[in-house]
Amino acid sequence: MGLYNQTVSEQYYPYIRPQETGNKTDNRWMELSNNNIKIHVESDDFFSFTALHYLNKDLDDGLEKDQRHAGEINERDLTSLTIDYKQMGLGSINSWGAWPMEKYLLKAKTYQYQFKLTPSIK
Repeated sequence: MGLYNQTVSEQYYPYIRPQETGNKTDNRWMELSNNNIKIHVESDDFFSFTALHYLNKDLDDGLEKDQRHAGEINERDLTSLTIDYKQMGLGSINSWGAWPMEKYLLKAKTYQYQFKLTPSIK
C-alpha cells in the first residue's frame, strides 16, 4: 500500500523493442493532472491503469514487426490513459511461447467492473 507521484514521461520504460509499459496494478484510485486540469479515477474494485505520451500503435506495430528500437519513437503531445479491470500475466517462465501460471490467467468469461471518472479545473 502506498502513494506514488510520477510524471507521465516517467511511466515509459525504453525496452529495446517498443512495447506496452508502465501498467500499474491493484489501484483503488489515481489522479492525472497538468497545470489546468485534474482527472480523478476511483473504484470499489482494484483496477489497473497506464498513462503514456504514446498511442498503442506507437508501441506495437502489429504482426509484421519492423524491428524498431525505443530511440526511434517520440513522445506525442497527448496523454493516453487506459483503465483496465485486469490484465493477464505475460508467461515467459521457461520460453517466450509459455503460457502464464494458472493464477495469472484470465479465463474466457464476461468481466464487469465500474469506476468513477471525475474531471476538475484547477
